[in-house]
Amino acid sequence: MNSNSTFQSALIMLLGVLILQFIPLYGDWGFWRPNFLLLMMVAWMLYFPDQYGIEFAVIMGILADFIFVSTLGFHILIFSICGLILIFFHRIVVYLQLFHRVTLVLLMILLVEFMCLAIDSSLDKQQSIGGILVLAVISALCWIPLDKFVGHCYSRQK
Repeated sequence: MNSNSTFQSALIMLLGVLILQFIPLYGDWGFWRPNFLLLMMVAWMLYFPDQYGIEFAVIMGILADFIFVSTLGFHILIFSICGLILIFFHRIVVYLQLFHRVTLVLLMILLVEFMCLAIDSSLDKQQSIGGILVLAVISALCWIPLDKFVGHCYSRQK
């Protein structure tokens, strides 16, 4: 598997992630929806940091800014910080068991949510801290199929 086929796989996953992100959820269910763009970025950057580096994190952040109709740069900053953390630790994380990678993603989602709360509070937006742990658990569970797919692409390339 060459870098062109990983690019095709990433585009297919991006299409699926965008469909999941745009499925309408009514009522309070929208709060529990994971940030699928962030989960996709984490999966690809863990396995292929040379092909999908910080530029990929910035592109995914721009896409998230447009999808979530937020200030341009809000998600770029958050995705870039997460991308730098992933690039720094990727050599260790790739060889961890699935349970440990899921725990890492759970902690990453908690970090992202607390960064969002910090930025929103600095802009005087009222946000609730309740439910962040549940959202992180849901996100970590939704990340498992993405990890399996990208892990399969990684093993085919080796």
